[in-house]
Amino acid sequence: MKNYKDLDYKQKVALGEKRRKMRVLKRRLLIGGVTVAVISLGVGGFVFAQKLSTDMEEEEIVAYEQPEPTPVVEAEPTPEPIDYGDVKIEVVVNEPTEEEKAAELEKKKAEEAKKAEEAKKAEEAKKAEEAKKAEEAKKAEEAKLLEEQKKAEQEALEKAEKEKAAQAEAAKANQGSNARKVIDVSVYQGSIDWAQVAASGIDSAIIRVGLRKSTTGEILEDGNAKANLQGAINNGIKVGVYFFSTATTQEEAVTEANWVADYISGYSISLPVVYNCENYEKPTSRQYNLSKDERSNIAMAFLAQVQSRGYTPMFYANRYELLNNAKWNISQIEQNYMVWLAWYSKDLSTLESGPSYSGKCSMWQYTDKAVVPGAPKPVDMSVAYY
Repeated sequence: MKNYKDLDYKQKVALGEKRRKMRVLKRRLLIGGVTVAVISLGVGGFVFAQKLSTDMEEEEIVAYEQPEPTPVVEAEPTPEPIDYGDVKIEVVVNEPTEEEKAAELEKKKAEEAKKAEEAKKAEEAKKAEEAKKAEEAKKAEEAKLLEEQKKAEQEALEKAEKEKAAQAEAAKANQGSNARKVIDVSVYQGSIDWAQVAASGIDSAIIRVGLRKSTTGEILEDGNAKANLQGAINNGIKVGVYFFSTATTQEEAVTEANWVADYISGYSISLPVVYNCENYEKPTSRQYNLSKDERSNIAMAFLAQVQSRGYTPMFYANRYELLNNAKWNISQIEQNYMVWLAWYSKDLSTLESGPSYSGKCSMWQYTDKAVVPGAPKPVDMSVAYY
């Protein structure tokens, strides 16, 4: 037997109707029985019947007032899966016609040609701009070179005029002075005709015989030393010599002095043997880190050794280096040795008496532009006061 809750709506309604009819039937039967009972029992039975009738009515009302059940929605059956294995999908593509293909190809070619033409024009414009800039740069460079050339020519002209004036002044000084003129030469003057030099009135020369290289420290002979010594002596010119030193110790200076003495031992030397030291403040010089005192002591070691070998020593430097002991302890050097002063003064009116220099001056080198017959290049000219 099904539970009331398991019945559907229609079944519940039918069951309720059936129960109602049975209750009505029971009520009628009871009423009949009650009537008989009332008669027999009296008032008590009437009351009982009445109560029973009331209960039955209430029960009927309750039966009719049962809540209407919520209809049950039956789930739809799950559909069987559809098998698409035999289904064929056909894609229909509308192929363009040959005319459409040709038109599309022509359109594509036209676009490519247009792009190529635009790229070509852009490249041509770029090249034209570059060519324009290159031409402008070329013109600017040519103008710059022309300006530099003009400037160089002007400077060369001014330099030539100055040299010419200096040479004229030196020649004038040579003609007007009775002081003894001394030239100094090296391989840089080239091959000298000493006969012409002697014929010009020059009777004294200081010739470079050697040097110590600033880089390696090697002692080398001047390339024209022998030719100059022999040529000057053979033509009656008095000769002295100088050595370009880069000695860094007093021992090296003594070695240099001995080298010079040995070199000139076969020649008739009547003028001084000179110590020459320059460019010592350049970083490339071997003497760069030497102090003034160290350099001065090195120079005096050379001069002392020359003197010990029987020659007259002389120290050479320019006026700037010597004033107030600027670069050399000249006040100490000049106490024992001769001094050769280099000073290219424009005022040559004191050649006879000497330069306006407060220190000792045994010889004054007053120009490096002297023109002497027989010398291919200008030479240094000095006046001797000893």
